[in-house]
Amino acid sequence: MLNLVGQIVLVLCILAATGFFAFEVWKRTRLVKTGRRDVIRTDKPMLRLGFVICRVISQLCSIKDRPVVGVMHAFVFWGFVFFAVATINHVAGAFSQGFSLWGHGTFNDLWFLGVDIVAVFCIIGTIYLAVRRFIVKPVAITKPMPISRSPQSAIVLSLIFGLMVTYLLNQGGEIVLKGEAFARWMPVSQAVAPLLAGLSTGALELLNSVMWWAHILMVLVFLVFIPHSKHFHLVAGPVNMFLRSHEPIGTLKKIDFEKTEEFGATTVNQFQWKSIMDFFSCVDCGRCQDVCPAFQSDKALSPKVIMMSLRKHILHESGNLLKGEAPSEPIMEAWIKDDEIWACTTCGACMEACPVCNEHIPTIIEMRRARMMMENKFPQELNPAFKGLETNSNPWNMGSSARAEWAQDLNVPRMAEKQQAEYLWFVGCAGCFDDRGKDISRAFAKILNAAGVDYAILGEEEGCCGDPARRAGNEYLFQMNAEQNVTTMQQYKFKKIVTCCPHGMHILKNEYGQFGGNYEVIHHSQLIAELISAGKLKVESNGTGKITYHDSCYLGRYNHIYNEPRQALQATSKDGLVEMARAKNKSFCCGAGGGRMFMEETAGTRINHIRVQDALNTGAATVGVACPFCKSMFDDGIKEKGLEDKLKVLDIAQIVANSLR
Repeated sequence: MLNLVGQIVLVLCILAATGFFAFEVWKRTRLVKTGRRDVIRTDKPMLRLGFVICRVISQLCSIKDRPVVGVMHAFVFWGFVFFAVATINHVAGAFSQGFSLWGHGTFNDLWFLGVDIVAVFCIIGTIYLAVRRFIVKPVAITKPMPISRSPQSAIVLSLIFGLMVTYLLNQGGEIVLKGEAFARWMPVSQAVAPLLAGLSTGALELLNSVMWWAHILMVLVFLVFIPHSKHFHLVAGPVNMFLRSHEPIGTLKKIDFEKTEEFGATTVNQFQWKSIMDFFSCVDCGRCQDVCPAFQSDKALSPKVIMMSLRKHILHESGNLLKGEAPSEPIMEAWIKDDEIWACTTCGACMEACPVCNEHIPTIIEMRRARMMMENKFPQELNPAFKGLETNSNPWNMGSSARAEWAQDLNVPRMAEKQQAEYLWFVGCAGCFDDRGKDISRAFAKILNAAGVDYAILGEEEGCCGDPARRAGNEYLFQMNAEQNVTTMQQYKFKKIVTCCPHGMHILKNEYGQFGGNYEVIHHSQLIAELISAGKLKVESNGTGKITYHDSCYLGRYNHIYNEPRQALQATSKDGLVEMARAKNKSFCCGAGGGRMFMEETAGTRINHIRVQDALNTGAATVGVACPFCKSMFDDGIKEKGLEDKLKVLDIAQIVANSLR
């Protein structure tokens, strides 16, 4: 217990630190609120709260993918959880001798047994993390921003290490002064006590006083430091997790062109409030860039740097924003470069990997929208695709009259003739106009006819689903195509939509509802697997050799369809299915998403070359795909690498159609 002067000093220090912390949290809350209003995601509050508690307490978000580092981080976090009570006891004990938050029963003893043990693991964790950060220097930390630019981690690790050491020394000194009965449940503190046994009573009392004050002051310094570092994620991260979207990864919001004249984000306060929350929640851990195909192929994009740069930007503009004034600088060029935002394939890997549920893709698309529709600054190789979408509703710019030519002599029915069917087959632009896509369409038509499925296509009435335009930021062009498709489909009766293209499937299923088109949409691999399982398709093993399967980003991560494509392939392969090292939710993108199918890839290594190598490493003779874009990218990569004699790529529909008996 402190004397009166000590108590006054302690109270002043606590008030100053907590006041500063509260002010900085309030300031950042106000900055978040400067963003555009969005739906406040508070539906299903208990489900959301349970998710946060499980994710934070278990620390599985840190442990997955990086088990050793994650466990060490968990040691540090659990140390904070246990030490919260110890710190409360420290402070309250300055005013009330012998105070204990849990009382003095068995539970209190067990808790402080945990504190004692966790302190050691926390020390181990801080030493490990310091060695990793400052000696090993992994790419996730050092690139693309050199570690030397920020002392934040050194300060935090030093404070955490100091908190543990001062606590153990203080407890060890107390044991020497008061006897072992003081800490009979504290084996580590008891082990420290003999190291201090040779000191005089006066020296021990001085040491304890110094360690007590050092511990408290380090806690307060950490409290002051948190808002000015990446460790603000300790505050913002759990809130961000609670407010996460329950929609599929990367689902985009509709722009109401009648109510706004500003499209996308030209200035930092034009982001949705949730995006600004993301900036403050970012841990800077680099997990996003570890899985980002653009970063891994030496492009300019790092999702981590996007978050970090925008966090710095909004703090730089905080004076203007908090006064209700416009930001002094635009986002692009000053803080984010064009090469960064246009390198994104919208694969969703960054969002899948993020431990605090940041939503990188909507942020990047907002910048693309502004660049596209407000400033007319975008990759010029997109112009032919946009022209085709505007004039003929397809990026290949071929006349609508040619949309069903692939189906000649295949007995494919039209909706205009039938008026209703169980399945509306939305063929998609690639399936109608790209030669490789046409092969997939022909194979799927053969399957549907063989199984006696009641289906029909729109034919010349079908337009582009609009995915390339929306993901490239041309929202106006997307909406034009989407609204026309919804109007067309409303004329007919059908139970489900089936499509061979995961991009079309995602946008029809998850984003057409914004235009009144609420449909049950399935992928052709799901229908094929169902038909085989029901015995409506008779297949036999074929001569494709060993098969490996590439998970399309929009089929897998976006819509969690992993099993059905594999079931269909396993039913047709006598040599079995072998997985790539990066598969299912960790699959590596083919490089075609986000409008990249219609853009040149000039920087770094081609993404499809990396993915082709992944397939080659399996020893498989055939790559099974479930997306016409993926097929094109694999075909090109195999040819460019001269691997035609070692590897071939076929869509699931082609493999199954060739296996019919």
